[in-house]
Amino acid sequence: MAPAGSPGGLADGTEVMTSLEIPAGSTMTIPAGATIVAAPDVVITVRGVLSIASAPVHARIATAAPHPDQAHAWAGIVVESGGRLDADGLDLAGATTALTVNAGSLGARYDDGTITDASVPFQIAAGARLDTKHAAVVNAGAASGIAGEIHASYLDYETSADVVGGLITTDPKAVFDATDSTFHGTANAGNDYLISYASSLFHVAYSTITDAHCAFHFNDVARFEIDHVTAGASSPAAPGDGVVYGAMLYGSGAGPNVISNSSFMGSAFDLDQQNDNGPLTISNTFAKGQVSLLPTSTWLPADVAKMPIADAKPR
Repeated sequence: MAPAGSPGGLADGTEVMTSLEIPAGSTMTIPAGATIVAAPDVVITVRGVLSIASAPVHARIATAAPHPDQAHAWAGIVVESGGRLDADGLDLAGATTALTVNAGSLGARYDDGTITDASVPFQIAAGARLDTKHAAVVNAGAASGIAGEIHASYLDYETSADVVGGLITTDPKAVFDATDSTFHGTANAGNDYLISYASSLFHVAYSTITDAHCAFHFNDVARFEIDHVTAGASSPAAPGDGVVYGAMLYGSGAGPNVISNSSFMGSAFDLDQQNDNGPLTISNTFAKGQVSLLPTSTWLPADVAKMPIADAKPR
């Protein structure tokens, strides 16, 4: 058994038996291809810099248990105030909360990595920001919470059968920004996927959302932009992979709020507006199911697409 590394580096085969802190002013590295085993409840706290540059040969931090559960999981990485995560090619397996970014952190980048069997993949505090590209989430056990900002491109995000909610914004200043991404699950019962309980901006473009009760569920969002998105199966006749509701639009601000070049393939309502909503402009958009819009919305007959939008998906 190798001892837990001190700031400087974690070598391949290291077993981290107690929680580890990278202090301010220090940098810890994990080399390409290294596998680190973390004991139950271990948390890696970053107040300095955690740096991993191992793509395409990934490094990995995993729980000590072969089949992770709450009793055996490690606690994940926490980027604290003054800390910075610079990860390219780091896989995280079996954590309770895989990646937490707190206010005052100096940057969190998670690229080209896979998060597997996490109870919560991402937890982004108010005032914090996570940037991620070409990452994957596999079998998320609970929803990710976004009170700060997440900016994602080419994200492949999978929920488990029992999870209620995929990614949820929870603060009036929160920003959700995803492009060229794929959001999917293993069942469509009880699982609303992209949810805003509060946010300043919700932007999704060139993405697909399947295997959800509702693709979008907005209770409160100041402004939203949905462009080149397919919510549900790729064609009206395709079996499975669907959604029941395309978008439940239950509260929005002055915007501008826009839905464009998109396909909603719900088996029930595709666009359902209720409560107080700001102006919404819809253009070149297809809806398979029922539509219920408020007078504040504009969807001209010429902008009602007759067929699903072919390029409403990742590029």
